[in-house]
Amino acid sequence: MAALSGEAPAIVWIRVGNTRRRALIKWFEPLIEKIAEMIEAGNNLIELR
Repeated sequence: MAALSGEAPAIVWIRVGNTRRRALIKWFEPLIEKIAEMIEAGNNLIELR
């Protein structure tokens, strides 16, 4: 995508073990604002552990 249009989507790579959806959402929700800030700052790859 980057080669064709000059822009690429941001990728948020979530690395957690097997977990239930409810637990994943509880872990992920507090990070959403920080992720948005990182994307706005120009980060195209964000890895969460």
